[in-house]
Amino acid sequence: SRTRLASDVGTGKRDFNGLSDCLMKTARGPKGFFGLYNGFGVSVVGIIPYRGVYFGLYDTLKEQNPYKKDRGVMGIISKFAIAQFVAIAAGYASYPFDTVRRRLQMQSEKPKAEWLYSGPLNCLAVIRRE
Repeated sequence: SRTRLASDVGTGKRDFNGLSDCLMKTARGPKGFFGLYNGFGVSVVGIIPYRGVYFGLYDTLKEQNPYKKDRGVMGIISKFAIAQFVAIAAGYASYPFDTVRRRLQMQSEKPKAEWLYSGPLNCLAVIRRE
């Protein structure tokens, strides 16, 4: 719903009158109640590379930090820099999954004849062609 409401803001003509209206219109769409979960599977799969990169890279870099035992400013700055780098790298690892999820969510309310994607793999193939 958040994705659909965010896309509704800059269009000039609003499709939704708030969160509850968005949820109701999506649930009344061609997939019914399950339309609310379009892209959910992709989100679950996307967590795997995100958390894998996050924890794996963080543990690796944390051990290689020459200031890991420093309780002063350098220790704080080095730990903060590692955390920021790891968070950004993990975001890049999961970005393709997030793109597929958002695109699938955007078509939830439309009739099936207007859908651009038949599923997550088809969506990924279309994105690669673009």
